[in-house]
Amino acid sequence: MVKTFGIEKVYVLVGHLKEQIISELEQIRLALPKVVIEPVEWTERGLASDVASLEKTIREPFLTILGDEFYYRTDHENFLKVLKKHPKMAASIGVVKTSLLSRIRKNYSVVLSEDKILNLVEKPENPPNELLGLGSYFFTPEYFEFFKKTPPSTKSGVIEITDVIDKMAKESTGGVFATMLNCEYFNINSMQDYYHAVYEVRNDLFSKFKTSLIIPTNNHGRSITDVIVDFKDKFNEIIVIDNESTDDTLALAKKEKVKTYTFPGDGDPTRLGEQVRRGIEYATGDILVVVSPDGSFRSKDYPKLLEYMKDSDMVIGTRTTRQMIEQGSNLKPLYRLVNLLMGKLVEVFWWGQEPRFTDVDCQFFSVWRESYDRVRSQLVVEDRKFIVELMIDIVRSHMRCIEIPVSYFKPVGQIEYRLRDMISDSFQIFKLILSKKFFLGESRDGE
Repeated sequence: MVKTFGIEKVYVLVGHLKEQIISELEQIRLALPKVVIEPVEWTERGLASDVASLEKTIREPFLTILGDEFYYRTDHENFLKVLKKHPKMAASIGVVKTSLLSRIRKNYSVVLSEDKILNLVEKPENPPNELLGLGSYFFTPEYFEFFKKTPPSTKSGVIEITDVIDKMAKESTGGVFATMLNCEYFNINSMQDYYHAVYEVRNDLFSKFKTSLIIPTNNHGRSITDVIVDFKDKFNEIIVIDNESTDDTLALAKKEKVKTYTFPGDGDPTRLGEQVRRGIEYATGDILVVVSPDGSFRSKDYPKLLEYMKDSDMVIGTRTTRQMIEQGSNLKPLYRLVNLLMGKLVEVFWWGQEPRFTDVDCQFFSVWRESYDRVRSQLVVEDRKFIVELMIDIVRSHMRCIEIPVSYFKPVGQIEYRLRDMISDSFQIFKLILSKKFFLGESRDGE
């Protein structure tokens, strides 16, 4: 709006969760230092009254845009074209053509004579046409006078903004005109609406996102070449972060012309979480993928991760589908059961976020860089339990983490997972869950 219309002042009507909105405004001010942005309290009497409450501060034509609507690839500059065509108009409203009548039933429809609005119908059961009225309005100060003349709705008991506009359309001298927009429009009223919009935008831009593969290694000379070759052609960059291997792991990785870094971990495998986070710091991609270096996962499952990344913040594999586990691997029934129980425990503790987990130790996952950055400061686990910690922090920060079944192959140089290891890890994971839930408290924004 600032770039298109040269707007110098913005009023943001706030009420529910206003502290979070005001906090976000502080970030916006940093990006737009020359624009005055002021939060204004809601009247709690509906949108029409909220806008009317600004009568004493607004003396010129102004735009009103609803905060729960998202426009992608929009052409709001068409409002200027309509104003140039009808300089004496009282108002103009954004309209988009849609074949989805259910959208119109949830909003309002318009009846036109050429581009002049004759009538508005709020939430029509039988829409008169395929024209959907949007929450983008261009008003002149005449709005305030017509607000005072508009009676409250018999249904809601408050003055509806569509009734004010309808009265302006029928009684104002200049009239009300439609501004036809050609854009993707999303009305965000739920998390499902939000992720639908996220999917559509990411799907449209997906080919432009850069991908990074992070491979944490420590004496994996027998498998590292095969892993790199398998994944090499599918990523923009591959990061091998080596924990001071004493074999030829690092030399073999360099031979494959990938980026290699050394993690100063003295070869200690219990510092895997630190090692992976260091590798992520070196990565430059928008989408970050982590895979174990022992050949237990294949690139054939990578496209599945990518597809689900379009509407998720993190996608993690699950190795609990028996038909997809290679015979002879170290995934014994008890180990799978322990992972299943720990996954379900995470579900119970964050039930309101509706996660679904059956595995908490799968070293094949992907996460958006921007999502990872939101929780980065909360990540403290040093060992392999960094995976479940990341899953928990993504979920507790109100982001979407989902899991998908992936094939699991017999690792090269696999180590037997003993019962006492399972008991110890289960206890540590349980402590981590309790810490994240009760001692650190709930996080809404990942900060």
